[in-house]
Amino acid sequence: MATPREQGFGQRLKRFFRPIVGYVKVLFDPATPWRIRMILAAGVLYLLSPYDLLPDWFLGLGIIDDLAVVSLLGLLAGRMTESDKRNGAE
Repeated sequence: MATPREQGFGQRLKRFFRPIVGYVKVLFDPATPWRIRMILAAGVLYLLSPYDLLPDWFLGLGIIDDLAVVSLLGLLAGRMTESDKRNGAE
């Protein structure tokens, strides 16, 4: 496996967008339970909202808090989905 330095720009870009594409696919998949969709939609709304935990201009940390919140909500939705699959729930 090539290190990030050895990978081309296209490969790094693909690796960057893979979670985003997965997030969108799950959000718009009709088989996704509504509570998972609501969690993912909350992440998107937080990202687009002008209100943040840290303002975007605050030492560059404002963007990091946006990414952290969206990532945590994505992880939560993923764990809930895995839990539903294990329990056989819809």
